[in-house]
Amino acid sequence: MGQTAEYHPSQQESILKPAGWMHYRYPFIYGQPDTRQFPLASWRSAANWLHGGMRDPAWVVDHIDQDVPMLIEQIRTRVLPKRGIVAAPDEILITLGSQNALYLLTRLLMSRQTRVGVENPGFREAINTFLLGESQIVPHAVDAEGIVLNDTPCDYYYVTPGHQVPTGVTMSKARRSQLLAHATQHDAVIIEDDYDSESNFQANPLPALKASDRSGRVIYVSSLSKALSPGLRLGFMVADPDLIDEARALRRLVYRHPPTNIQYQMAHFLAQGHYETHLRRYRDDSARRWDMLNTALSTLLPECQPLPGSEHANAFWLRTPGNISTQQLTWRAAHTGVLIEPGARHFLDAAPPDNFFRMGFHAINPDAIAPGWMCCAANWRRWASPPGDAPTRAGAGTARTATG
Repeated sequence: MGQTAEYHPSQQESILKPAGWMHYRYPFIYGQPDTRQFPLASWRSAANWLHGGMRDPAWVVDHIDQDVPMLIEQIRTRVLPKRGIVAAPDEILITLGSQNALYLLTRLLMSRQTRVGVENPGFREAINTFLLGESQIVPHAVDAEGIVLNDTPCDYYYVTPGHQVPTGVTMSKARRSQLLAHATQHDAVIIEDDYDSESNFQANPLPALKASDRSGRVIYVSSLSKALSPGLRLGFMVADPDLIDEARALRRLVYRHPPTNIQYQMAHFLAQGHYETHLRRYRDDSARRWDMLNTALSTLLPECQPLPGSEHANAFWLRTPGNISTQQLTWRAAHTGVLIEPGARHFLDAAPPDNFFRMGFHAINPDAIAPGWMCCAANWRRWASPPGDAPTRAGAGTARTATG
């Protein structure tokens, strides 16, 4: 019997970036931090607490399917209340990032008969995960208030209301109420991905959608590592105890539980206030970076502006004027040391629009933000004339890795 895979996730559309992106002069990419911002001293202090003294090394043993109670308690009492969520310990499960939570939900809830409503454009890696369950994906348009419900009834709705991926739009209060009422009327369940809850630097962010859930129809997914270190891969899920029990059992079959030493270390990092201190610095730094890029965009190329409602998101979602191909624009920009992300892969349309792109601002040195965009603006017209021999994909001919 040959080693032939039944599934081919390598053939799915993914959000890609060039290998070695960190060596580019102007990496306007999303989802990667400025490594200089990592709170190494306080993280090391949490590690010293974990490994020092005569303390019983509980993190050494296999916990089978259980999480560290101290981390669950920190999430329950410190993290969730900031989003307006009240949860019992048996309603929380630790995952290897929010992506892992989506995988567990796909395996538990979805099948060929399942219809999943998603945002279009949307988070491609979530859609790819749902397709593992052979679910029927039902795209819903996105406007300045968030998801626009259509007439096709769905069993599940996957949404990113805090800052929609990739547009950055915050779902309005009216649209949230409409979605909750729709779910109740049609006996549907909402999967809320609050991926940037801890990195949200809006002055007064709206509470989580789950905070308004009065009928138990919202499954909440979020991340602890987005603003700290994406490489930590720590996320969590909040749902009814029965679903959490099943997710725990499925998780045990896949990898038992997230590394216990990392759970303990994060729990202490939270308990000692190190996490909140880091988040304050991170949000202040993010606001400065956002202002710098926003100023550069409005000053140097005012015809290329983000979608209304996306203010203070963790990336800019931009539309090019005219018929400029962002696939070819991205390829040409990369040759001058500028990395931007073409937006076509976020769309589910048969012929996705090719005039959108995304710009992050965390991976790049802040001092390089204005010069980097100046480089784009200065060469805009030259890039806007696609050469006949330019590749159709950004970074074609180089090794690439997927990013969420």
